[in-house]
Amino acid sequence: MNSNNKNDKDPKKPTEEELLALLEELKNKKKNRNIPLSLGFLLHRNFVVHLGLSLIINYVIAAVVLGFAAGIHQPLMEINLLGFMIGIILLTLIENFVKILMFKYFLRIMILSVGILSVFVQIIVLYAIDLILAKGFGFNGIEHLFVFAFSFSILRVITSNYLRRWLYKERLTIFGGKHK
Repeated sequence: MNSNNKNDKDPKKPTEEELLALLEELKNKKKNRNIPLSLGFLLHRNFVVHLGLSLIINYVIAAVVLGFAAGIHQPLMEINLLGFMIGIILLTLIENFVKILMFKYFLRIMILSVGILSVFVQIIVLYAIDLILAKGFGFNGIEHLFVFAFSFSILRVITSNYLRRWLYKERLTIFGGKHK
């Protein structure tokens, strides 16, 4: 029977130490598994910090989009500094509140829309802000609103992904893809 015990040990079978190492690695991955999911729209785990970062990014991206449009002599909005500041604050607060509700109640639709639904929500929010702020924050036309919203969203997604990568020092995966 001793010879059978020796034959039962398969050289391809992992040792107990290797199994414990694999188990520890799985535990570490399980702890980090919720990071990409929670960061789907959050920039930081602390919501107040997220709002601050979101506000800063919204100011910068809005200024870039409006500056570029003005630079090519196609202004998108009639704005002044106070209207710009209030408009972006309102955009940040309303959009974050609406996105939280949408992720809570319409998660499947949000995932299936691949961000297009977020852009349409942003268009509606910007239109409402345009109506609320009579002076200092007004789009020159509905087509300018659409151009602003789409270019703003694209640049914000790119900036947010780089910010997350820098904050968390990890490569984020899109659609569950593998990274090296």
